[in-house]
Amino acid sequence: MNDDHEARPTVFVAYLHESEDHRELVMRFAAFLRTCGIDARLDRWSFGGRQDWYRWALDLIPRSDYVVVVASPRCRTVGDGQGPPWDNMGGQAEMALLRELLQRDRATWTRKLLPVLLPGGTWEDIPLFLQGRTADHYRVDALTPEAAEDLLRVLTGQPPYPSPPLGPLITLPPRNGRSHLSEGHDTGNASAVTER
Repeated sequence: MNDDHEARPTVFVAYLHESEDHRELVMRFAAFLRTCGIDARLDRWSFGGRQDWYRWALDLIPRSDYVVVVASPRCRTVGDGQGPPWDNMGGQAEMALLRELLQRDRATWTRKLLPVLLPGGTWEDIPLFLQGRTADHYRVDALTPEAAEDLLRVLTGQPPYPSPPLGPLITLPPRNGRSHLSEGHDTGNASAVTER
């Protein structure tokens, strides 16, 4: 396929500012996605002076093909609305927006919201509203195509086991012999009725 005509999936990378190490890991992860041809959007790459971050997220999230939510302990606390109101207000607004979109259209946003565990992350870090145990999540243990294969397949629409082509509807010949109705199977009921 000609690279100029390929549809590139757009991915909004949502995360909480845990620590500088975590922010750097998220930035490397987003850069890795871009090397795989995925148009990852990250707050740290947005330039242009003073930014209204809620407006920025409100503009990009609904238009993105997917939203990758990088799980972390703070992500779970803030994502489920359990943190103090003054803690990471931008992250709280972003997670509240994701909860609202999921509540408004669960079928669409269950498909579009992808919880991701980067190295060191556990499923307990996934916010409860993203259903870490009852819906899919994606572990990325290293920033390589092999380690991120499950996530990359979802983002690029390349299933690991495509369905075989559907053949014509099979035609089955009738069986030889009399049907069970003509073999006296219903006579018991009929005689029971006549005896009443």
